[in-house]
Amino acid sequence: MNLNFSVRPNNFSSLMLFGLSLSHYALMYWANIFLARHLAIDAFDDYSVAVSIVTLLSTLATLGLEKYALRLISLYIERENWARLRGFWLFSLRTIMLFSVLLFLGLESILAMRGSDFHIAIVIYAGFLPVITLCLFLTEVITVYGKQIQALALYRFFLPAVFLLLIIGLNVFTFEVTAVSVVLCFGTAWCLTLTLMLITVRAASPSPLRKVKPDSKDQRWWLKKSLPFLISSVMMTVLTSAGTIILEVLHPSQAVVGIYAVAMQTAGLISLIGTSTNRYYLPMLVVLLERRDQSAINALLGKRMRLIAWFIAVFLGIIGIWGQEILSLFGSDFSQGYQALFICAIGAAFSTLFSDSPYYLQFMGRNRLVVSLMSFAAISMIGLSHTLGPRYGATGVALAYAVPTMLLFSSLKWLANRHMRNQFQRVPNQRL
Repeated sequence: MNLNFSVRPNNFSSLMLFGLSLSHYALMYWANIFLARHLAIDAFDDYSVAVSIVTLLSTLATLGLEKYALRLISLYIERENWARLRGFWLFSLRTIMLFSVLLFLGLESILAMRGSDFHIAIVIYAGFLPVITLCLFLTEVITVYGKQIQALALYRFFLPAVFLLLIIGLNVFTFEVTAVSVVLCFGTAWCLTLTLMLITVRAASPSPLRKVKPDSKDQRWWLKKSLPFLISSVMMTVLTSAGTIILEVLHPSQAVVGIYAVAMQTAGLISLIGTSTNRYYLPMLVVLLERRDQSAINALLGKRMRLIAWFIAVFLGIIGIWGQEILSLFGSDFSQGYQALFICAIGAAFSTLFSDSPYYLQFMGRNRLVVSLMSFAAISMIGLSHTLGPRYGATGVALAYAVPTMLLFSSLKWLANRHMRNQFQRVPNQRL
């Protein structure tokens, strides 16, 4: 047992994570308001689609290794198995880099065959895919090393702050603000963030890790165990990002695509809080499961639930009262998306409140159950979007997102609670 691994969350760190999530949201919201006012509607549409596609590709490129790292690195540190930890670290870096390059080449080939030269912004932003995926992986690694605040400061504050400064700089220095110039700014921000993350992970890594030879045997086992996390992440990305792409394909109005993208981004604040707090609480949950400390697990999950519920109540109140005014910041046309915004916010609230449940079930080996439910929800979202999107536009796709999401996460929470009760009753002394 590694006694240096803290499993006691404190209010200061929780508030700092909330503050960093809020700053990320504010900076990216400011950036998108700026872009909505300075880009032509078709250019803003291209930028939104490029971000959605690369978000989906970056989820694929990590192969689930960044989510699996939350569990595996926590356990290796708890067991002080430094050789295996170093082997997993090197294997993950090489694998993520290789697969990112392959995905970029595949996307470029597909767009070239279809003659999609007018979507050049997608190709350019996808060129930064290896950098983006490494940042996603390193964020989780730095978090598990106990530097949650530093990891989130780089990912949630430094990255969007640099992006915002760069796109404002385009306008200040009279460069043309286009979809291509904007994604180049975003890619540059990712590159600078990666540089600082590499410095941080080197400083934060446990000192014994630097003195051992890597043990990389059974690499296929690591990959096999990470794949359920990959599929779950992809399905969740489909739920949150596919609507923009579907509207782009199905709906003739480019304004509708922009309205839905803005509604989802606005609703995304509460999801950011969920993912940020998960990075803080989940490594502790893994260690407590390893120690079979049921009372501590209940206290940890209860504290997280109360914190998130308070944030959600405030967020939904703000959206309900001032949602239309918030959307109008993007332009008068965007205020038409109030219904879509409120529906998306309710779906996001459910996924945030119960977002620890799929991780718990997967940590306990219920991968097939989680993957099946998430896949069904994603397929339902796509089917409903094709049915409701052409007729009801952004509101229809918002419903297609919210309804499967609410049912999915409510079911996962119920299953997680049932599994936890049964698990501790059946085998009270067995190590996980």
